[in-house]
Amino acid sequence: MLIIDASLKQSYSFYAGFDGTTGLQITRVYKNKEHAEVEFIVGPIPIGEGVGKEIATKISTTIKSNETFYTDSNGRDFIERIRDYRVDWDLEVNQPIAGNYYPINLGIYLKDEKSQLSVLVDRSVGGSSIVDGELELMLHRRLLYDDGKGVAEAINETVYVGNDCRGLAVSISFYY
Repeated sequence: MLIIDASLKQSYSFYAGFDGTTGLQITRVYKNKEHAEVEFIVGPIPIGEGVGKEIATKISTTIKSNETFYTDSNGRDFIERIRDYRVDWDLEVNQPIAGNYYPINLGIYLKDEKSQLSVLVDRSVGGSSIVDGELELMLHRRLLYDDGKGVAEAINETVYVGNDCRGLAVSISFYY
């Protein structure tokens, strides 16, 4: 168990994508706490070139997770997930990333015999472990066309202020 004994440490990371997408990551580590808070502010996601985008964060560790990670079951218990495998049927992997993403309402974690990394979320997101030792969590997305996965519409939420219409900016926090 790690307990921070220094005063508050806060760092900022600003990024700008080649397409104009902007974001801010703020990491806070508090004295005498066992966790860190990571806040993201992302968007709006530009669509001027006619292409939708998904923005995710990836957390890399040295944990030897052996294709196994755990996600919450609708905010209740945690379920073991094995990449590219389903207990109830023989899975044919056609989309290795999308096929291994799960809804995260409370948290996601991975572990080995020595270590565990848990991430709690402040809202429902999609998440996965596409590579051993890594967790990936969706921060924001703006899609211009229906992907045929169930919602039967594009995910292109906008906000109007006066005559200005733009995509949403989101603020989301994770707790490690």
